[in-house]
Amino acid sequence: MRVSVLGASRNTGRYFVEQAIASGKDFDITILARNPDALGFTPEEMQKITVIKGDALVKDDVARAIEGADIVLCSLGAKINGLSKPQDMGVEETGTLHALDVLKETRQENPPRVIMVSSTGVGETNGNYDVPYILRPIYSILLKAPHKHKTVTEAAIKASGLPYTIVRPALLTNGEATKKYRADIGVSGYTISRRDVAHFVLEQCVLKDNFPNASPSIAY
Repeated sequence: MRVSVLGASRNTGRYFVEQAIASGKDFDITILARNPDALGFTPEEMQKITVIKGDALVKDDVARAIEGADIVLCSLGAKINGLSKPQDMGVEETGTLHALDVLKETRQENPPRVIMVSSTGVGETNGNYDVPYILRPIYSILLKAPHKHKTVTEAAIKASGLPYTIVRPALLTNGEATKKYRADIGVSGYTISRRDVAHFVLEQCVLKDNFPNASPSIAY
């Protein structure tokens, strides 16, 4: 199975690649990276990864990275540096929309499944039913801008006609993978580690093909 990952240089995307390799399954993993020399994978892991040097903001680069994929994982997001302005705000929207356009242009027959890592409180959950009451001010104020881009991206995926799964994690942490979490439509919770989100994507969405054309939330 060929899996192409947009956003594999850090966070959930990187943990997904690490776990996919560690699983021992027959994956052909391709990632897109602006600076391949700065990737944090081990030399052993790098031997099992095809790296395409490029930028998710450039459509032709995205096209090279997702060519022939069975799964396209979009785990893009802005990089937050303390209280400074986030870098790459909207990259998840631009990069994922590039991928959708390429797939609709080139893969009308036997299209790959698109998996997006989004967030609780986005899309039809904008009414916050999957966000605990105490966290709603954080979502409505601090996460307003990134969630605007995620909302547009989710809508585009659903309208594309491509097979998809949109994963909506609670507030993300850098904790270890517990492999013990709740995941289903409308699940509400406070936090979830990026490693556990990666575990859910790998085990439930990729290996078991669960949640087709659905948007499960995930939290502890």
